[in-house]
Amino acid sequence: MMNGLGRILASETNVSDLLAYFTEEDPTPWAGLIGSTPARVTREGRARSENRADLLLMGASGETIGAVEVKLGHHLSPKQSEWYTSTFGAEVTLLLASLDPVSPRDEHPDSRWSANLLPDLVSRWKGSSNSEVSVLAAAAERVLSEWSALITSVSTGSKGKDAEPVESISDPFLGRILTRALKPAVLEGSAESAYPGVTSGGGNALLQAWRAFPGKPDRHDAITEVRWQPSRRIMDFRFGVDVTKGGRAGREAAWELATTLDSAIRVDSFSAYLEGVDQARAGLLSSARGTGRPTKKGNWADIVEKGFRHGDASQYNPGFYRDGDRRFEASARIDTSRATGPDLVALLDHALVYLTEQLSVK
Repeated sequence: MMNGLGRILASETNVSDLLAYFTEEDPTPWAGLIGSTPARVTREGRARSENRADLLLMGASGETIGAVEVKLGHHLSPKQSEWYTSTFGAEVTLLLASLDPVSPRDEHPDSRWSANLLPDLVSRWKGSSNSEVSVLAAAAERVLSEWSALITSVSTGSKGKDAEPVESISDPFLGRILTRALKPAVLEGSAESAYPGVTSGGGNALLQAWRAFPGKPDRHDAITEVRWQPSRRIMDFRFGVDVTKGGRAGREAAWELATTLDSAIRVDSFSAYLEGVDQARAGLLSSARGTGRPTKKGNWADIVEKGFRHGDASQYNPGFYRDGDRRFEASARIDTSRATGPDLVALLDHALVYLTEQLSVK
């Protein structure tokens, strides 16, 4: 688990505060990034939900010359990027400071953004004439660099070595960083969209991917996901169907997809498929139940009619792991002592291809 300085730095707010302190004591390192030395710095300027800059760098006359967004376990959304580009004129330098390299397809940044790795940004103060700042910068850079190296070693491998198993990461915070780092690779495969985040309620690291079923309406998708508790070395792999459209029509469409693919949304069926296309990774999955699905209870047609309500869980189970009443999945356990970042990406990709292929032959 996180301790010491790492516990302090595992917060975008704290990292932003540290950069603000560095700037107050010695603003000169910014000159190499924005072309001039700021006269002062403002924290969380123009605060309005996510419509704010983590740092505003101000010129001698009080004008904004730089706006900085700090990202650790989250990504810069298109909406947030648009707020920056519409709020600040072209003369204001926009800087994105993140723990892992930024992928244009992942972050959707405007061309005005200048991406910077956080360890590199913090290291600019290691040579500060302010001894206190230089010592703190060196310590912070060491921690951030260690995190960055660990994420790289698990997500892609480093220095000519193969990727490390995901169990190398035991902190939930770094688990979220890893899922974000894997998103670009997921999108390079068959996934049409992907989301790295946390599970509702449990706050566990989450990486989801979707692919549209051919011949079906928009938002009638195959879904696959990993749900991860790094501190417990537990990672669940799920795959199935997901319909975003609400109401009775959405519930009916989701249930029709799930029942049509009933024989495919099973761990044993998917494992057999993997044996044929990627035998080495087939052994990474296991399930106490061969199907990877719970026991069916009640008549799910009732839920299709009325929707899932509080208290219904005691009377109804569709025979799938569900999220609401329009997502139905099977679930397996991933061997975190062997599975690497590239393995997770491959499993997500295989599941999306498998599900869409299975529907096409029904």
